[in-house]
Amino acid sequence: MIRYLLISLSLLLAGCATVPALRCPADAQPSDAPVWTPARRSETERNTYRVVLRTRKNELSGLCILRKNGDTWRGTLMNEFGFKAFDFWTTNSRCELQDVQSMLDKWYIRRTIASDLHFLIECDHPQAPFAGKIVRYEQNNILVVSHGKKELTVLPDGTLRLVNRRHHLTYELRKLTETKTDNTIQYAK
Repeated sequence: MIRYLLISLSLLLAGCATVPALRCPADAQPSDAPVWTPARRSETERNTYRVVLRTRKNELSGLCILRKNGDTWRGTLMNEFGFKAFDFWTTNSRCELQDVQSMLDKWYIRRTIASDLHFLIECDHPQAPFAGKIVRYEQNNILVVSHGKKELTVLPDGTLRLVNRRHHLTYELRKLTETKTDNTIQYAK
C-alpha cells in the first residue's frame, strides 16, 4: 500500500514539474555578441535614448538619460514635455526606482519596471543574477537575448526592444546622438 502511495506521489510530482523551454528557433545561431556595444552606450558620456513604453491600453513616450557613476548606472525617464516619470539606478545585482510619478507609484508596477530595466541594462554583466539563465541567439542579423518571459531584441537599425510577455509590456530604446551647434544641443536620429 505504501509502495503505491509513493509511486503515485512521485508521478504526481513529476507531472507538476516544469521544464524551461528553450525559446530559440531552429534556424537561429547561438551568439555571444554583447547587446551594449560602445556605439549603443558610452561608459564615460551621457547617453540619451528615445523611449516608447507600451502596455495593452497606454503608451508612454519620451527620453531616457543614462549615465554611469562608478559601478552604478543612473538614469531618468521623462516625457517629451520634460515631466519626469521616474529616476532609477541599477547595479549588477539590483535596480531601484526613485521619485516615481503618482500614476506609476504602485508596488507591483515599480517591481515590474525595475526588473525589466535591470534586465535591459545589465544583460551583458556576467555577475547579474540572471546571467546563467540567459539564452542568446542571432537570427536574420537580429540579436535576441531571452530570459524567462522577457525577450530583448537588437534590431538592425540599433533599436533595442524589450518585450515582457508576462505583463504585456514593450520597451523600445533608440540612441540619440548629440550635436552641439550655436550653444544648442540637437538630437539626430
